[in-house]
Amino acid sequence: MQTPTFVQDDWMRASWESFLALADNPALAHAKMYYCCGWMRIEMSPVGPAHAEDNNLIAQVVGIFAFSQEIRLKGYVNLTLRKTGLQEAQPDLAYYLENQSPRPARTNNPVDLEQIAAPALAIEISATTLGDDTGKKRELYAQLGVGEYWVVNAENTQVILFGPIPGVNSLEPIAASRVLPGLTAARLCEALRLGQSEGDAAAIQYVLDLE
Repeated sequence: MQTPTFVQDDWMRASWESFLALADNPALAHAKMYYCCGWMRIEMSPVGPAHAEDNNLIAQVVGIFAFSQEIRLKGYVNLTLRKTGLQEAQPDLAYYLENQSPRPARTNNPVDLEQIAAPALAIEISATTLGDDTGKKRELYAQLGVGEYWVVNAENTQVILFGPIPGVNSLEPIAASRVLPGLTAARLCEALRLGQSEGDAAAIQYVLDLE
């Protein structure tokens, strides 16, 4: 099968088979792939310092906070989440709680969400894709069954939290995390600000000082 053509960094109509042909193409090994009910998006933009820095900082903040609160997490970078024929996503960061079962086995295959639980938390670092991350991708992560979804806006040190609302079949804005109780959007923003201005240690110390 000939590899289909595609439009970079935009949603376009595609069959699941066409999407898989691109996902399995070695030339696109470093691309991020998304699929939602007949639409696909492939992101190939280079990662600059803002995206890379905030990705590192938010991962440290989550890990240190979980450690300080004795919340056992398992974290993944660029994990592929798949519902065959329906949806696929590759969040920058994904986290499973200890009590989630079953969790992904240690393989290099996409996580089959028909067999494996969806992550408790998925995070996208948004350097140039904020509208899509808070829009279409938010819808996609809700359909995948992710418990909570964060968008880190690297342009203005903003963290937007989305979680389930009773009676609503979507992920809606929330002020504080339920996966990591005690972490609010405001606290996450302050940790990022300190990390950006004073270095990783300042962000870590801020998180350790939280009550």
